Amino acid sequence: MLGALGTGIVLASLGASSGALYLLWYLYHQRERSGAGWFMGNIAAVAVFCAAYGGGLLVFDPTIRMALGAIAFVALGVMGPSFLAFGLDYTGRGDLIRTPLFGIVTVVPLLTVALAATNPAHQLVWTGFQIAPVFGLATAEYTVQPWGLFALLFSMGTAAIGSLLLIGAILSYGPLYRREAIAVILSTVPPIVGVSVWLLELGPVSQLHLTAPLMLAHVSLDAYAFVGTHMFQTNPATQRMAERTGLDSLSDPVLILDTERQIVRANDRAADLFPGTLMNTAPIAIETVLGVGLETLRETGELRVGTERGKTFAVSFTGLTDPSGTSVGSMLVLYDVTEDRQREQQLAVLNRVLRHNLRNETTVIGGYADLLKNTLEDPERAAQAGKIEGASDRLLAIAEKARTFEELQTRDRDPADLDVSTAIAEVTQHYSAAHGDATIEWTVTPPELRLRTDSVLLSVLLDNLVENAIIHAEAPEQTVIINVSDTPDTDGDVVFEIRDRNERIPEMEIETLRAGDETPLQHGRGIGLWIVYWCVQKLHGRIDFEYDDGNVLVVTLPNRTE
Repeated sequence: MLGALGTGIVLASLGASSGALYLLWYLYHQRERSGAGWFMGNIAAVAVFCAAYGGGLLVFDPTIRMALGAIAFVALGVMGPSFLAFGLDYTGRGDLIRTPLFGIVTVVPLLTVALAATNPAHQLVWTGFQIAPVFGLATAEYTVQPWGLFALLFSMGTAAIGSLLLIGAILSYGPLYRREAIAVILSTVPPIVGVSVWLLELGPVSQLHLTAPLMLAHVSLDAYAFVGTHMFQTNPATQRMAERTGLDSLSDPVLILDTERQIVRANDRAADLFPGTLMNTAPIAIETVLGVGLETLRETGELRVGTERGKTFAVSFTGLTDPSGTSVGSMLVLYDVTEDRQREQQLAVLNRVLRHNLRNETTVIGGYADLLKNTLEDPERAAQAGKIEGASDRLLAIAEKARTFEELQTRDRDPADLDVSTAIAEVTQHYSAAHGDATIEWTVTPPELRLRTDSVLLSVLLDNLVENAIIHAEAPEQTVIINVSDTPDTDGDVVFEIRDRNERIPEMEIETLRAGDETPLQHGRGIGLWIVYWCVQKLHGRIDFEYDDGNVLVVTLPNRTE
């Protein structure tokens, strides 16, 4: 007949098993987190141990009681190695789990399972198993043999090492993981105390294994750590991987985010940039500190800190993974681009002002030059006025090209299917009308050739190629030949070949384009070729320069939608 104490021991043991099963169910939803899978193994062993021992206290059949005892013994041997694996993985040392050394660790519990199952044949784990009831419970007495003693001590030792890893995380990373890690460390005390008391046969009832009821405290502490504080949402592996990237050695502000996109660490430069409670309240939502979410940052690529005299930062995003490849968070590096953005704004304003004034003033100059040319009786002075008017027209054309150039740099591509013959015909008609003395010939092979590209960029590209060929020619050599063909051997790329009979384009002009810069010794005669070059770049194409009794500009454009 069970007494109150016996009933309490059974209920506590089975309650611990039930609590462990609940925690196991909760951890299943966190199984992708660093260390979660190994801790599930530890909790599963706890559930099996408590159920086997608590249930065994109600079974007086010697055979069944011995089988349940063997299961409980094996479960104890599994708890320590699985807790050690959890500690390694959780603190960012998961690579050690795949080493031969840890392979030896796993051999001990596996061998214990085999020896416990075959113990009646060799008795290497225990001997003299017999039921010795107390408090109405089917408690048992037996002598633990060397392997059994080694297996239990090995389990306690590996659990202690796992606890030391968590203590190291507390010391290394401050208060961020303190509550959770302390709770898990304390949870190892009840089973270690229970096993030690039982092995040393302390107390008046040495055959009673108090480890199972003590597991109720163990499971409660684990439940607090994992359910109450969401331990797996932030773990030391994030910071450990951040340290491997040289966090503190970077001269730019760096923020470390966990898998929940909360800031868990920042270097000194970031702390100076966001003074106050940045790390005192970690983990803290990124929106709270930066004012924007991670998706917005990744989309814009920039962050504005401050208002009137604030700074602008380019944002670099890098994922962090532990040695096993599991994502443990991310790292944001902020690069100060304030001066670059200010310079771009200043240049943009200067460009607009100069272009506006240049257009207005050259219009005035051209108007008066035309008036003088038509009213002056002296032919020489009238010719001089005509030259002034021509120079004014050229300046006005440069202003318009500068506007086109600026629009191209800010334009996003808008691919669409278009008929190449139609595009070439439109360009030909325009320049044939504007330059009556020019001859423009063109062919498209095949005539029905279609190209998927940005029609505006293509039109600007062809306009400038044809215009450059005409205005740099001397009559009667104003001839432009356009040949367009597809290239099946290069995924359907379309090749535009523009030929003229002009003098060779100076190599300096071509080198200037290739260098992508204007230098004091290398400067273009105009921006027409620059516009062509940028159009080709925007269209992901290529331009080549050749000479064959005239310039041959070959533009190759991809016929796809990337």
